[in-house]
Amino acid sequence: MDVVHYARVSLAMQDADDKVSIDQQLADMEALCERNSWRVVRVFVDKENYRATQSPKKGKIVNPSGERADRPRFLEMLERIKTGEVDAVLCWRDDRLVRHPRVAVALEDALDLGDAARAGKDKIQILDATGAGIDRFTLSIKATLWREENKRRAERSRMGKLATLQQGRWPGEYQRYGYVSRKENGKRGRVIEIVESEARWVRKICTMFDAGKSVRDIRRYLITEGAEQKGHQERKHEWAQVIVYSILRAEDYTGQATWKFKDETSISVEIPPIIDRDLWERNQKRIERNRYLSTRNAGGVYLLQGIGYCGDCGKRLYIRSRRTYQARNGKRVPYKNPPHEYYCWSANRFRDEPHPQPYTYYGSTLDWTVWRHIVDSGIKRPDLIYQQVLLRQAELRAQGESADGDIAHARRRLAEVNEERAFYQRQAARGKITETEFDARMAETEQARQYWQTELERLSELRDNALKVQAGLDYATELLTKLRANLAAIEQTPDELKKLSKDERIKVLKARQKIIRGLCDRVYVYSDGRVRIEGVLDGSEAAQFELISPRTDSGWWSGGRRG
Repeated sequence: MDVVHYARVSLAMQDADDKVSIDQQLADMEALCERNSWRVVRVFVDKENYRATQSPKKGKIVNPSGERADRPRFLEMLERIKTGEVDAVLCWRDDRLVRHPRVAVALEDALDLGDAARAGKDKIQILDATGAGIDRFTLSIKATLWREENKRRAERSRMGKLATLQQGRWPGEYQRYGYVSRKENGKRGRVIEIVESEARWVRKICTMFDAGKSVRDIRRYLITEGAEQKGHQERKHEWAQVIVYSILRAEDYTGQATWKFKDETSISVEIPPIIDRDLWERNQKRIERNRYLSTRNAGGVYLLQGIGYCGDCGKRLYIRSRRTYQARNGKRVPYKNPPHEYYCWSANRFRDEPHPQPYTYYGSTLDWTVWRHIVDSGIKRPDLIYQQVLLRQAELRAQGESADGDIAHARRRLAEVNEERAFYQRQAARGKITETEFDARMAETEQARQYWQTELERLSELRDNALKVQAGLDYATELLTKLRANLAAIEQTPDELKKLSKDERIKVLKARQKIIRGLCDRVYVYSDGRVRIEGVLDGSEAAQFELISPRTDSGWWSGGRRG
């Protein structure tokens, strides 16, 4: 007979097992062929992970499980079977071929086409490594049973993981940089411990980012200092920026590791912290702020990009550049420096809802007016800034002294609510509460969780404000001294700016943008012409000032709901 061999393992650890390894499977099948003088036409082996082409998990990297009908070599074998040129399909055991009804259907369809192409010859056989025949109908029944078996195995595995997590241990290897998981004899799960040689680099990365260093600068520092990566031999680039960002975003370093199940249920366990939570939260705020401040995808240099907000509703001001044309020598020529405008996202998105008018502002005039206020009331009058900062600092210090006890209470209540939610999730997974009751409990605890999370953020910000104000004062003292010396180079009026070349104009705007972002956290623009600046200019909230009145001069705003 002409036969094809098929061998499969789902995981690399199975290939290392002498009982079911690919080499062992092929050796048993070759021995059978030699005893019966059968000719091996082709050998098909599935053992490497691949990108799925069929549901479930289409497009994702999966292992060659017997439940999948899109295994690369399995599909090639089916195409060979359809030609009718083979007399038998030889596998080590029947579960190497099929472990799901849909796979059994694909195999049977291919066998039917192959039988039809054989022009009167015997049907294609399915044999195992012992030479025993495998009935097609029986194989489809076994596939259904194996599928149910896999479901039960998954349920037992889930229950084991839940029990391990409830004991405060981790159900598997923990691979995060800075930690190592250790197995204890006689106990389920693993204990997570700190690797101090790696943890010190985690602390350095987080503190450098909190101090204002960019991820690129941190990467250079790590490479220069010879910081060792975990699994570096598998990395294409040394300390890639995505690795640094993954460390900055990892909440586990605050002392809580979370295991997420496929049904979105999650359970957390306490682990040794490497950094404090306040540092982690400050870094998250900076990462989020940097996302809006990034000029990578911007059409130009806009001074209020990422820091502009609608004063009436509090939503972020978005930017659009009107790339209109102008008539020149009888031709339509695009603007050399296209005008831009700021608009309230909420008012523009939900036009059927009431919102104060206008909500769209001409960008160049608004940028210039805010810039002049910062120069005249800040850079050239530092004494005003210092007075405002000191007054604000005294006020905030008095408020923040009583916040520590409230913060500890809010954290305890938040932890209790999270534990309560995890309890209801476990009860639902075990079928001990109804779906309706589960939904009601989750809605109730979610409301409490949001309340205590908001309260914790408010109290933490209140406590930290005095420290931020002092840091802002020190920063302003150093920054304003430098700015006054270099101010003349970027003091051009809008008309003078238009006369500059494109490169010179961008250079000036970038310098202004850097100054505004250094001195301002947020700039609120109101529809009645007022502007409020938060930041170093007064320690927290700048005094409001008025732009040109929109009722008498439309030079800095556009008419409301324009498209």
